[in-house]
Amino acid sequence: MKIRSRYPETVEYTASSSWDGRTGCTAYVTANRKVAIDTPLTYGGRGEGICPDELFVSAVLGCFNNTFLDFQRQFEMELVSLDLNGKATAKFDGGGYKIVGLSVWGEIVVGEDELETGERCLQLMKEFCHLTRTISECIPIDYNVTVREG
Repeated sequence: MKIRSRYPETVEYTASSSWDGRTGCTAYVTANRKVAIDTPLTYGGRGEGICPDELFVSAVLGCFNNTFLDFQRQFEMELVSLDLNGKATAKFDGGGYKIVGLSVWGEIVVGEDELETGERCLQLMKEFCHLTRTISECIPIDYNVTVREG
């Protein structure tokens, strides 16, 4: 079943980066917002910026967060808190590193008598986060997110 979206059919996101002259770069996104990216100490970098793998996990968590909030607003559900954590596991396969798994865990606290709606929003979050819809066939994702009334 095709779902009719109230959002644009196609959206493009752009970014650029400039080497910092050392072991990282500055990435620029919409409205010229900056993100400092650096190589971790483990790999000979300075570790002064965010590692791209950390950005990857953060992007997935951000997508989950925003997707959940979209459904929360649609259902007009009272949300007390939404706390998510994530971990990407990368393994060296003899030729380089590859992310072999992603784990997401956390807790969602909803208002009184909102448990069923909160659980539905969680299910929709997992189903409609476009980043995980894109990567789920090549990276297994383990979920352990709970919903409770607060």
